[in-house]
Amino acid sequence: MPTETIASVVANGAVAAAPFAPPVAETVSLLGEHPDRALLRSGEESGERVAIHCEATSFDAATADLRSVAALRIRGSRVLTSQRLILSFWPTEPAEPALSRLLAFIGNRPLVGYYLDFTVGLLDRLVQPMVGMALPNQRIEVSSLYYGRKAKAPGKYAVDLRLDSILRDLDLPPRAGEDAYASALAAAMVYLRLEPPRP
Repeated sequence: MPTETIASVVANGAVAAAPFAPPVAETVSLLGEHPDRALLRSGEESGERVAIHCEATSFDAATADLRSVAALRIRGSRVLTSQRLILSFWPTEPAEPALSRLLAFIGNRPLVGYYLDFTVGLLDRLVQPMVGMALPNQRIEVSSLYYGRKAKAPGKYAVDLRLDSILRDLDLPPRAGEDAYASALAAAMVYLRLEPPRP
């Protein structure tokens, strides 16, 4: 019977077990460049962005253990909620199979998020040993976009950069929860409100 990992993968609403894969170091040495590296370095332009958010055991990207990642694509003025990827990670299971699915999902698309430096920093710690490079994707931090808009307003006042406060100020729906998917979806909505696509 083939061995499978417990790391659960939710793709398009369905839950599946990520298949067993040989150790990454062994795969790279046998096949040369890791295939996910080519995806990240692709020059192909899809015009899409990917909203992404991580949940972890702490807010220190250098030491935290990754627990879940949610990602969904943005195309034009639409958030493609039907094209979402939600991954769960367990400390007793190898992370590489699920990370490969994540890298295939995001490819070379720009990443959109809230507290994005933490998300990318946490992922880089796992991805770099796996593919030999950090994520090269352009980063779009929605709190910076929001602050930039507020800074242009007349008068001087403190800017509340909490995600729920940003949603409320922009008259967007509140988060349905505090999980990775709810935060990624909220970041996508903020991005489209602040940076609507040009016709």
